[in-house]
Amino acid sequence: MGNHFDQKKYMSDWKKENMGSVSVRYKKSFVDQFKQACTELGITQSEVFRKAMQETINKAQQKTGK
Repeated sequence: MGNHFDQKKYMSDWKKENMGSVSVRYKKSFVDQFKQACTELGITQSEVFRKAMQETINKAQQKTGK
């Protein structure tokens, strides 16, 4: 039998090559408040992080002119 395409392995390899993660730890009560606020606002935690990260990148680019 010939080689077959393993999509799970391909996706796993692609994620390892192209994706990164950011990890933080805060007091549980603070995290619980954040999760509840996201639920009440109808947004995901990821949306909040991505927006904050993009704003930080934009500020740095404006400062450095890049």
